Amino acid sequence: MSFEGFPEVCSTGQIPPPDAFDYWEQMVAGAITEVSIAPTVPRPFAGRIRAVDVGEVAVGAVVADGHELRRNRRHIAKADEFHVIGSVVLRGGAQVEHAGHRVELTPGAMIFYDTAQPIRWRSDVLIEDLTIRVPRQRVADYLGVRAEALPAGRVIGAGGAGSMLAGYFRRVADLHATDPGAAAVLAASGVDLFGAAAAIAAGREPGRAQSDAVSRQQVLNYLHAHFTDPGLSVDRIAAGCRVSRRTLYRLVGEVEGGLGAMLRRLRVERARALLEAGDQRSIATVATAAGFPNERQFYRAFRAATGMTPGEYRIVARGAIAVA
Repeated sequence: MSFEGFPEVCSTGQIPPPDAFDYWEQMVAGAITEVSIAPTVPRPFAGRIRAVDVGEVAVGAVVADGHELRRNRRHIAKADEFHVIGSVVLRGGAQVEHAGHRVELTPGAMIFYDTAQPIRWRSDVLIEDLTIRVPRQRVADYLGVRAEALPAGRVIGAGGAGSMLAGYFRRVADLHATDPGAAAVLAASGVDLFGAAAAIAAGREPGRAQSDAVSRQQVLNYLHAHFTDPGLSVDRIAAGCRVSRRTLYRLVGEVEGGLGAMLRRLRVERARALLEAGDQRSIATVATAAGFPNERQFYRAFRAATGMTPGEYRIVARGAIAVA
């Protein structure tokens, strides 16, 4: 997993057992929730956690050797606040007992935990996951249900909303490293996406705001996957996302500048990366590689965004690299 954008909370490094597990418990408690932990593998334990708090949302990334995690009544009795945690498995697997459910987690699956209830979690292999933590009452109010009716122990299978949610909040964490204010805005918007996933896990139909959040993220994912295609059109985007043109414009209407501005920003950022990397291709070739239909549009968009022509930017970028 790439930890870019996550301030490091814990890396067990060379800490010998059992101190490594004591340290790991403390770090998991700070980043996710308070638990007791024991090893499930004979080799020395190693693990890393990185996390960011963005407003009422906390995002954490974990890579760790096999271990067993328990949250019991003692932990619950000591808690000042309870949360709903959405956890997406990126690699490895685990067995979970929670809220009357016994489930096997595999890569791509997402599970919801209610920290007001006991949790037993076990992995016998290296596991990698991403967690999103939101205050319990906030999620209950958002879904319009009693806190006791939250989708604890419920799973969304691989390829569902979990992967989309993980990608979204990893971008939140990446943005937090450079622009915490913008990351907070993005995280707040992501609560709609989190609520949609929770509703799906509970077997309910997401509300309008939640459904729009899912559809909007599908549009963003499609743009990220296809923006370098100079022939990308509104009709192709709408068809690829399975929405009408009208719906597409409504979904991106809240984004500054709308769909065209989103595409230009993505393409300018790709062009900047190529120029900063010392790419030897001609400006016209860089324009095409970044997705611009022609060199004229490239120059206009690039200068508006950076205050320089692509050629000037390349010279400045190379000079900065040489000085470094």
